[in-house]
Amino acid sequence: MMRRRTKKAIALYETRIAPSYIIKTVISWFFATILFFVTCAILPFAADINIGAETAKKVSFENLTATRTESERPDSEKERVQFIPTSEAAFIKRLNFVASARHTIDFSVFDNYDDLWTRHFYAALLDAADRGVRVRIVVDGKMGKLDGNNVELGKILQNHNNIEFYYFNPLNIADPSAIMVNLHDKITVVDGNRMIVGGVNMGRGAYLSNYDAEVMVTNSGESGSVGQAMRYFESLLGSGNVKLKRTKYKNDGAKSGYIARYRAFINSHDAAETDISEPGIAADKVTFLSNRPTLAKKEPVIMQALYNLAENSSKTLIVTPYALLEDDKIAHWRSIAAASDEFTIVTNSLYNSRNVAYSVYHGWRSDYICDDIALWEYQAVDQLHAKMYLFDDRYTVIGSFNFDERSAHIDTESVVLIDSYEFNALVREYINNTFLANSLRVGANNKYIPSDTVKAGAVPPKKSALYTLMRCLKTVMCLL
Repeated sequence: MMRRRTKKAIALYETRIAPSYIIKTVISWFFATILFFVTCAILPFAADINIGAETAKKVSFENLTATRTESERPDSEKERVQFIPTSEAAFIKRLNFVASARHTIDFSVFDNYDDLWTRHFYAALLDAADRGVRVRIVVDGKMGKLDGNNVELGKILQNHNNIEFYYFNPLNIADPSAIMVNLHDKITVVDGNRMIVGGVNMGRGAYLSNYDAEVMVTNSGESGSVGQAMRYFESLLGSGNVKLKRTKYKNDGAKSGYIARYRAFINSHDAAETDISEPGIAADKVTFLSNRPTLAKKEPVIMQALYNLAENSSKTLIVTPYALLEDDKIAHWRSIAAASDEFTIVTNSLYNSRNVAYSVYHGWRSDYICDDIALWEYQAVDQLHAKMYLFDDRYTVIGSFNFDERSAHIDTESVVLIDSYEFNALVREYINNTFLANSLRVGANNKYIPSDTVKAGAVPPKKSALYTLMRCLKTVMCLL
């Protein structure tokens, strides 16, 4: 009797530790953990959040528009703006901009490419720190790290007495919802009186494989848009969501090599082509706008500003890598378009986009198609990465803000709003010649309207299959 019970117990024990049972258990717990983790990450961003009274006043159309007094000021008193589309010359201009610093440099970026130009830029910051300039760097703690071939330079930067190197919201699996939030700003402020703001990440690929744009603002200061940007930068550092990185790594030979190669790179280019001393266009008003640097769902500061500008304009032109909005926002933009004389969206095509978020737009693009909205898709090889918004012939918004829910509510974002007819005309001409001239309009049947001058790019089968798969995950990707 005892022997039969023992055999039964052994059989039961063997059943419980059978490999198939273990595998099934591990897989079940794995997917249960993922489901729990994703739920905890997404739910905090599911609740609706609206604009508060203070923000509503800040981004009102009246507050964003130059007063008569501001418009009638002498040009010498107005802030100056330069439009800088991405190119090699634009990158050299940025290096010269850093080299012009005498006191301070504040820099933030979302992503750093693992390439030589990234190392040249950070060597320029290192060179500035060596001559006594105080440098503060904030990068996204998940995407912006200096890794790969950039690791050594990153360690040297983090061991410099004149450099503070911060990670914004580094990965913390104990806080799933925080993982959703990225620092998406691209800001460079020099000496507290001039800055560059745009949508460009750092590296050769960012400047040469994407069509993007930046704005250089000069003749500014504490009371101008640069002062607004500085106050935002301080709030970023004071948010409690940044981590200062320090190392004890020291390699004077490597440091000298990085700086020498950066200087040789600059000296190999014609200084006249990348001169940063040109005055630029005198703008009636320049306003810096940003999301709040929190890890919670954010009130849609910049989106509300865009609503207000569009509702008070007869023409709206939106340039964005992709459009990915929820139904209520799409309905709002449709109503604005219905009341407008012209409403145009220019975005990437499936052919040239390299962002998987585009797959969701591609599946939903019929939501943006109506008689009142002209939807165009860019057909060139390199993707459109610029984020530009033009209203009538007067207002221009350029920065890091994509036309999507992440930019509206989740990530940190920043833009400059420029009230200037001359600047608007310059940017509009660039958009017409660079993007619209190489785009196809999407017709009412959700297919391209044939053109005699532009052909649709051929989408590789593998890419089409991948984006179809990603579109199947569209519910999750709307938040990711």
